Formats: sequence, C-alpha cells, structure tokens
Amino acid sequence: MEKKGVGRPRDGNPEETRREILRAAGEAFAASGYVGATTRAVAARAGVNVATLHYHFGSKEGLYRAVLENANRGSLPAVPSGPGGETVARLVEGLFAFGSEHPILARLSVLDTLAGPERKDGERADRRIRWFADALGPILAPSNGRPAPGPEETARAVVALVDATFLAAAPRPPFPAIPVAGEATPQPPPLPNEAARSAVVAAALRLSGLG
Repeated sequence: MEKKGVGRPRDGNPEETRREILRAAGEAFAASGYVGATTRAVAARAGVNVATLHYHFGSKEGLYRAVLENANRGSLPAVPSGPGGETVARLVEGLFAFGSEHPILARLSVLDTLAGPERKDGERADRRIRWFADALGPILAPSNGRPAPGPEETARAVVALVDATFLAAAPRPPFPAIPVAGEATPQPPPLPNEAARSAVVAAALRLSGLG
C-alpha cells in the first residue's frame, strides 16, 4: 500500500482546507497575538493536523504573514484630490471605510506592532501606510525649519490612531466569523462614531502640519 507523504493535505479540496486554516489562524492570532497563538491550537481549530498546516504555509511565521495579507486584502479607496486639509480628512475617512470592511485588521495590526515577528529587510509593511504616505507627501505643510515627521512616519501614526479607534468601538473576543478570500464577507465591525472619527481627522491634520 502506498504511504501518504507527511504533511500532505487531508482528503477533500486543498483550497477549502487552506481557507479553513486561514480562518482558524485569523481568529487565534487576533485573540492571542503571534506569540500567544500556537500552530497546534490553530490546527485543532481548523480540524487538521499540524503537518497539514505546515504543508500549506511552511511555518508559523508563514501562516501569520498569510493571515495579515488576507486580513488586508482588497482595494484601498482612490486617492482624493483637493486642498491639503480636505485631502487629509478624506484620506482618514478612507482608512475608516476600509477598516469597516475588514473585521480583524485593526486588532491584528495593533498586536503585530506590539509583539509581531521582526520584519526582514525589504519586507513590505502595511500597505495602508504606503497608500497614505504617497498621498500625503505632496501636501505636507512646510516645517518652517523645525524638524518634522516625514510622510511615512505621519502615515504610520495616523493608521495606528485609526486602528486604536476601531478597537475602542469593537466588541472583545470572541470575534465574528473571519472573512477568507473567495467567500462572502460577514457582518462588518462597527464603524466608530462621528465624534471619534473627527478626533482622528483633527489629529491627522495636526500631525501633517495642516491643522
């Protein structure tokens, strides 16, 4: 009798197996962070063995990176045009709109910043930061000779504020179902109220030297 290779996917649809592992890992990393979540717990939650998990994602870090990418998938809003202050406000609202469609992105991002694995040289950071920084660069106010944060540093701070605002408005774990590429998106997280969003806009304007 032919022996199955160690770590080959379980019987059934390999893509379905991969999606189930991504879903289980998203829930585990969002609840416990990179350090706290274990591949054994993720595999048990997904209904597979650890070898199958490694077959699809290579390692815990490979799985973690795949979860972050999946949680951040989709198109960011078109970059708005107009006066500097108005553009910054619309950029921030774009971040909130994107976050409302991605249930665990804010929590994953905050936990990744606090205790995620070290990024390798040249590894892509959160693409929301690059999107915001590219739009912000041409409209940053002059610093009048004072040291001022550049567009990427400002973008990183604004994205962190948006994520923190979502966490303040969102329920604690257990989380709603995690969306996986190729499946319908579940109920989105609550959008922070207008007062909270306006406070982030005001902070973004100040960080940009426009408010």
